[in-house]
Amino acid sequence: MAIMQFFNTKEIEEFATVLASDLHRRFPPASEARTDPGAKHQIKVILEGLAARAVRYQKEHKLGIYKKAKLGNVFKWKLKDLGYSEAFAEVATKEIVTRLAVN
Repeated sequence: MAIMQFFNTKEIEEFATVLASDLHRRFPPASEARTDPGAKHQIKVILEGLAARAVRYQKEHKLGIYKKAKLGNVFKWKLKDLGYSEAFAEVATKEIVTRLAVN
């Protein structure tokens, strides 16, 4: 039964979707075109907050390598589905996954 729990990622998928939706609400895809310092600061702060939430989630749920990767992949796919560019989705995902790996 423990092996089935290892591959059960429904909760992680839901969490990653919530993170992506929160980013979408706070920094819509149309904002990607902004190059002003305010936009750069805004996305930095938002991504730091999302990464902190992901780290808290990781500590509560004891995520292994497989589940960290699943969280990152679902987050990235959801961002692309929401209309973000490949480059933006990659940078945002890297920020989240790097923080998970460090902690």
